Amino acid sequence: MKLDFLDFVLFLTSIVLVGSNVEGNELKCGLRQQISRSETVPTILNGIETTEGKWPWHVAIFHLFQYVCGGTIISKTYILTAAHCTINRKERLQQNVNNIFVDVGTHDLFTFYNRQRHSVKSVNILANYTWQSHQHDIAILELNSEVKFNQYAQPVCVSLEQNLINKVGTVVGWGLTEFDSASSILREAQLPVVDTITCLDSDPEAFGPSLKKQMFCAGYTNGTGICNGDSGGGLFFEDNGVWYLGGIVAFTRARDENKAKCYTKGYGVFTKIHDYLSWIRENTHLKHLIGEGEPINRKVCVARNVTATNTNGRKLPRQCGVYTPNRVYSGQPTRVFEFPWMALLIHASGYWQRVGTLINNRYVLTGAMPFIPRDVVRARLGEHMIGQTIDCNADEDCAPPVRDIDIECITHHPQANRQRLSNDIALVRLAKYVEFEDHIQPICLPVSPVLRKMQLPRYVLTGWGATEEEEESPILRKGYISRLGKAECQVLANNISTKNKETLVIDKQFCSKSADDSAPSRGDNGAPVGFVVKSNGIRFVQFGIFSFHMFYFNASEYRERFVVSLHLASKNNLLL
Repeated sequence: MKLDFLDFVLFLTSIVLVGSNVEGNELKCGLRQQISRSETVPTILNGIETTEGKWPWHVAIFHLFQYVCGGTIISKTYILTAAHCTINRKERLQQNVNNIFVDVGTHDLFTFYNRQRHSVKSVNILANYTWQSHQHDIAILELNSEVKFNQYAQPVCVSLEQNLINKVGTVVGWGLTEFDSASSILREAQLPVVDTITCLDSDPEAFGPSLKKQMFCAGYTNGTGICNGDSGGGLFFEDNGVWYLGGIVAFTRARDENKAKCYTKGYGVFTKIHDYLSWIRENTHLKHLIGEGEPINRKVCVARNVTATNTNGRKLPRQCGVYTPNRVYSGQPTRVFEFPWMALLIHASGYWQRVGTLINNRYVLTGAMPFIPRDVVRARLGEHMIGQTIDCNADEDCAPPVRDIDIECITHHPQANRQRLSNDIALVRLAKYVEFEDHIQPICLPVSPVLRKMQLPRYVLTGWGATEEEEESPILRKGYISRLGKAECQVLANNISTKNKETLVIDKQFCSKSADDSAPSRGDNGAPVGFVVKSNGIRFVQFGIFSFHMFYFNASEYRERFVVSLHLASKNNLLL
């Protein structure tokens, strides 16, 4: 059985579910924006000094002007730390919230470069936390102002894994070094997680009364580990270049000769993040956090026992691509309601991964490359300005709130190829039917013979991808791209590089170019390439899916973008 891309789309409107998971790990959290290659020197209990921007989610917590603990950014307004970091240590009472400050982007405690200071709005700890038992040693700090994310300040991903035993994590902090002196420079050490029995056997007297099931041990018994001043900081685990918070520094054994300082040759104890995910979500309203008992279990859509026929659009709505000239705005930023079919695919961390288009009341069409991570859990429809509750035009024409709909399953084209970026198409099936509104409408696809044959001189591409400032745009933007002939497209592909030449498959894609810096860029994968045509009235039709772009210089040495899109109506795009 052979299907072109449009038949592939129509074919998969009839599906059954099987239990395999979609793999992938492209995230917007836990990624460093800048990694310095400077040399490091030994400092922390046999660890090393870090470099600026290496741990952008780690923060310094102060009581008035005194540094007390570390903490971890999980969103623009929420910090995770240890509960004992919010206690006045002299009085053993809750510290006045007005006396707690969080410094973001800190590398050297004695300098203020790249630092943001935020006051704290509220502190949330569990009611049954006690200083003596160390149990439930976790706190949520809500900031009075939003963290400005940049190369020195980024959120970390929150680990959903319950079992971390034998994994090696990295702890960072400004605690005491092996010389019993505090270093102003942030430092790091790699620590393996050990099982509870090993930890208890190493020091039954210290850990026996205190070690609870919501805790785990990590470190060595050779002098490498956590110490005074490291409290509240995170133990971070890397997975395919992405960093996750797995634990919070809680305590370690005190020295026999000096109870005020850590014992340097024992394990450290960490609060296990996994066991508090539901509590964190309830108290931060960060709906992307998956709580205990709510594992991600998205299934792959697989078609079975279905005859592939061209339904002439029966699976697609007749009312699509509605074009409203009175709402079109000249310029790159779009207006509210202008492109109501745009969808954002949201990762469990709360950050969007890529864009797509709503094609009917159950499916979103997007690109397959790079493969959509299994932790993409919902689609956001009706979005215009990311992070803004109500979107309005200048004339106060406001849209209803966005709608977040869980994802039931995702189907990639079976011949999608990561290296060659070919067959770059995927369908996202939503967990429930979408109710169309003014700001949520389906786009048209080129299902008729006339539309399949159209080759327009230019197209519009819309998305929230990187702008000329190389930052993702919070507002939906549009860019115009001019179509290239196959011959010119192939010449450009041949002249850029051998690797890229091999990637391009002319008969399955079409090419465009643009000198407009707001045209497709990083973050626009899966974005629609379309234009307004006359078909059953005036409709906006999606002819392609933005796949990738490259820069080249024209005869005048002016930089232009060479854009490659998957051709939805190509008869050579076959599903075998």
